[in-house]
Amino acid sequence: MGKTQYIDKENLKLLRSRMQQLIIDKNIPLEALSDRTEFTPKQIYRIIYGEANTSISNIFAIAKAMEIHIMELFVIDFKIPTYDVSIDFYRKKSKVKTEKIKEKPITAAEAIRNLSSDGYFNKTDKVDEEKTLNRIVKDSQTRFRNDFKTSEFSSALLYAFKKGSLKRYKQKITGSFVYHD
Repeated sequence: MGKTQYIDKENLKLLRSRMQQLIIDKNIPLEALSDRTEFTPKQIYRIIYGEANTSISNIFAIAKAMEIHIMELFVIDFKIPTYDVSIDFYRKKSKVKTEKIKEKPITAAEAIRNLSSDGYFNKTDKVDEEKTLNRIVKDSQTRFRNDFKTSEFSSALLYAFKKGSLKRYKQKITGSFVYHD
């Protein structure tokens, strides 16, 4: 199925020795630990004196029953191995992509949403400030990206009009549509 469970026997033995020493120092009977944890006396014995692996939850329960902070149990001479190869060696070999993902260029619909949220489409009485298709495209080319095409905005503005987020009317002089909020 898989690998067998990892058991750090050396450090687990040090932890259990520390628990045993604290139990002796505090003069706590195993039956008291059993009552406080709702473990059976046999389970308590296996956690404290056993050879098999135990869960961190069991150790938390024992620490609470002993009325000590969990860190008091871990005052042991924990053996930390040294390795020949540094972690940087593995970082260099990993195949993590470090180059940035190219951002997608802003679409005409996104440009219209941004312009609308900035108050660009507020209605004005001045004819030279009216937002016609050509004016919107030119302003978007200077604000967002210079390769916008009129056809992109034509369909996006029609969609915004049909959806109701923009209103439009036809100029009498030029026959162009003017868009506003």
